[in-house]
Amino acid sequence: MPFISAFALSPWLPLPLVFMMFISIYVVFSYQLKILTEDWEIFLLIILGILAFIFSSSYFGNKNINHTAAILNSVFFFYIVPRSLLIKFKSISLLGSIIAISLAIVSAFVIFEYIGSNYLGINFLNLIPYTRSDLGDALVVGTYIRPRGFAEEAGHMALFYEMSLPLSFLYFKNKRFILQLCYYIPVCTSFILLFSSAAFIAINVALMTFLWLTSSSKKSFVLLAAMIFIFVFVMISDVTKPFVEGTLGVRLAAVLNPSEQYNSSASDRFERYQNTWAIFTSVPLGIGWGMSSQLAFDSEQFAGVTFQKAGFVSLYAEILIACGLPGLILFINFLAKKIIRLARSSSFESQMVFLSTFSLSLHYIFISNYWFPMLWFSLALAATVIKAEN
Repeated sequence: MPFISAFALSPWLPLPLVFMMFISIYVVFSYQLKILTEDWEIFLLIILGILAFIFSSSYFGNKNINHTAAILNSVFFFYIVPRSLLIKFKSISLLGSIIAISLAIVSAFVIFEYIGSNYLGINFLNLIPYTRSDLGDALVVGTYIRPRGFAEEAGHMALFYEMSLPLSFLYFKNKRFILQLCYYIPVCTSFILLFSSAAFIAINVALMTFLWLTSSSKKSFVLLAAMIFIFVFVMISDVTKPFVEGTLGVRLAAVLNPSEQYNSSASDRFERYQNTWAIFTSVPLGIGWGMSSQLAFDSEQFAGVTFQKAGFVSLYAEILIACGLPGLILFINFLAKKIIRLARSSSFESQMVFLSTFSLSLHYIFISNYWFPMLWFSLALAATVIKAEN
């Protein structure tokens, strides 16, 4: 799962997808595939995105076909098939151990990549084939090269941490404190080295929400107070100030004052959000899967928006434009039902899956890569835990 784009056979065949293709053949022919009625929202969402093509049929092209196939593949290979297998999983702590091992391997590489890129002069872009050939070094605070792990961007690699950190604790929960310390110090260090503003925000909001929901116990209340104190300290400390300003600060400033073009990533993101609103108000029922990519590929103008770059850098914006307001409501309801049911459960397994799923759902406000497996897998695990407890 961590090999999001590294060593891919082609841009359309990353290793997680290839792996799940073989697993899916086994699942189908062993009669283990389970299609549940509770998934009607996600299937209706896909159908709405296909029907929406009628509002922009004159612009239809290959990109529409590719993206429609991508959403179908993602839901089937990363949600339906894993959930079909997880139903029969004997021990969720075993799953936690598998994820913990995977996270340790990724973390070791991220730390090695950070040291190699910044202090040893190693160019990892020459060592690891990614699905894009135009990648350059991503700098933070104008100095440090961000490690990208096995993804094209550090923020994409952070998704794997958001999913795995809570789930790894399913294995470590009963281990000795010194063993937990030896594991989580390097893992959390490697997560910090990715310098993903969205991931920092998402996982901390998820954790503080979790502590607030469980604040009936004195321990949870103390942890919540400690987290708030640490957050405030990080935001105002002279030690961390350059990093806060160089990551979160420049993005927030560009949104508050778009005329200041000192952060191209943030200003570009703000422009795409404006384009989302312009297209939605023009066609509230959507324009179909991948239409923004097709319009950008053809350099077309739609609803007064000139498409130069594909996508809207938000999964929710992508669904809103592809499937319209009804589609976005369906998707949010699909997510919310699982997150709320997990939040209401008192079991440790549900709590850890809640942290994983809620953090990912928050991070996807800022990215739109629905073909990554992490969110779908966490939703499959959520469905499995909810069903087991019911």
